[in-house]
Amino acid sequence: MTTDRAGSDRAGSDAVHEALTRILMENTAVEDPYDTEDFLRLVAGAAALQGEATTLLRTTVASARAAGVTWQSIGATLGMTKQAAQKRFAPPLAPSGTGLDPRERILGPTTTFDEMRELALAGRYGWHSVEFGAAYHRVVRSGTQWEHARVTVSPMSPGRVRGLSAEGWEVIGSGFPYTYLKRDTGVPALQEPPPS
Repeated sequence: MTTDRAGSDRAGSDAVHEALTRILMENTAVEDPYDTEDFLRLVAGAAALQGEATTLLRTTVASARAAGVTWQSIGATLGMTKQAAQKRFAPPLAPSGTGLDPRERILGPTTTFDEMRELALAGRYGWHSVEFGAAYHRVVRSGTQWEHARVTVSPMSPGRVRGLSAEGWEVIGSGFPYTYLKRDTGVPALQEPPPS
């Protein structure tokens, strides 16, 4: 049995359209638009959805890049050239470490594949993430060791995040497709080896 990709894409697009329409109608509380105010609320709601969709597209592209997907593949998926995709979606460079407090540093560049290992290593020496972006974490040093966790955003993740919070985990923030958390272990931090 072969899959009709065009039919599958159309069905996916229809499902997205239906979901967005439902969200728009639920969040604007306009069931049957009648006057100009009703229509303006729909316009404002649609604009808010567009803004969120744009943010989601940017973060999914950043996640794909962090996972090693090429600009060529991203461009092809979006119907544009590699150069156009790179120009539109290339994230700003990670912040430099200059001007940071001595107890802060930038951990990176990291990728989806190595960031948790890097955070685990840094956590042993008392470093914990306080901010993150595409391919970096800004970490701060304390006197205790830290654990870091990454939870995939899904319909199941809110319960999982709440469960981890009940176990003493603190949410650092979310960036599609992940929510990042940290927990102070209370164990004294290891002494960092001197730079070589």
